Amino acid sequence: MKSLIALLCAFIGGINYCHAQFNETIRTGRPGQAIGAFTVGHTIFQVQSGFDYYKSTTSASIFSEGFLNNTVMRFGLTEPFEVSALVEYKTETITDNDVKTEASGLSALDLGMRYHIYTGKGLVPNVGFQIRTRLPVLSEDYKIKDLAPRFILVTSQKLSDKFTLITNWGAAWNGNDSAPRGTYVVNLSFPFNDSFGAFIETFGGLQKGTSTINFDTGLAWLINPDLQLDLYSGYGNNQGINDFFLSMGVSWRTSRAESSK
Repeated sequence: MKSLIALLCAFIGGINYCHAQFNETIRTGRPGQAIGAFTVGHTIFQVQSGFDYYKSTTSASIFSEGFLNNTVMRFGLTEPFEVSALVEYKTETITDNDVKTEASGLSALDLGMRYHIYTGKGLVPNVGFQIRTRLPVLSEDYKIKDLAPRFILVTSQKLSDKFTLITNWGAAWNGNDSAPRGTYVVNLSFPFNDSFGAFIETFGGLQKGTSTINFDTGLAWLINPDLQLDLYSGYGNNQGINDFFLSMGVSWRTSRAESSK
């Protein structure tokens, strides 16, 4: 934890140079798994919230399905530096050989920050860094023993006027043991017009020699510069486990004009 605190202090201490962060249209982590290299901008408050249905099946007569709400709140302390919180509530049913088990409650509560390190140009990518820590204050069905940090190094770059490539590379701890899980996301986004866009994405991880790979795709609808709706779906088949999810959500922010009042 000392090294974690030292790293956080180093980033906070280094935010004496302001990059241009505020964008004319909302930048959000939805839809998809990837996050971007930029922050929301100075004094901007942003909310990203989604509702998911998911199910998982195995060849061993084990089936689970459930619903979750995932909400991220972000606030820009300066142009390149933001703080954030993630709250997730889950309810699910697990069936093992016709024996059903119910679980529900607060499944995630994360606090953290994002720092925009570098603004790229052309094929030189933008670079950002995010750290969040899951707190051991969850419901009984999802409780963890210790703090669970998660690091992500982000790159993003415009390949052309139509295509943007985003990559996320990170590590995450589960709060119950000391073995980290390596994570990755590779996202290709493209607009249809000023209001509609789409993406395709692969994501997964590596832990103790076991890797996973998943895919998702979806659409985003920009209603106005500060409000976006989205719909996307994903699938994975790893170690005999078939996973599917469907997500719909909304992202909104305070505008620059509102924040200066």
